[in-house]
Amino acid sequence: MDLFDIFQQYRLEQTKTQAAERTRQVDRKATDNQYDILELQSKVDHLSLVCMAMSELLEEVGFSRELLLSKMKEIDLRDGTLDGKFAPANVCGSCARVVSARHYTCLYCGTKIDKTSAF
Repeated sequence: MDLFDIFQQYRLEQTKTQAAERTRQVDRKATDNQYDILELQSKVDHLSLVCMAMSELLEEVGFSRELLLSKMKEIDLRDGTLDGKFAPANVCGSCARVVSARHYTCLYCGTKIDKTSAF
């Protein structure tokens, strides 16, 4: 075996080791993602239960299901799209541009966004 073959063998072993480590990292991330999905599903199930209880309580005190659905549609249309999602937006106090509620700073000027809504 000459020096080149030894070097190539070393590189192959090094690549195998790196590939095995990356496989372990991917497996750990996949496991973490599975736990995250289970946690999110649990939260969605809980929120569904809360919404159902609130809906039934509203009906018990005199608010109809139609009134609730009408209010849901009104809120859904606030962002201009009837898509079954609530997407609140904030207006930057510095540059007056609309910024998604997910952001804590303005994407345009970097100013901190005041979160006024609990949602």
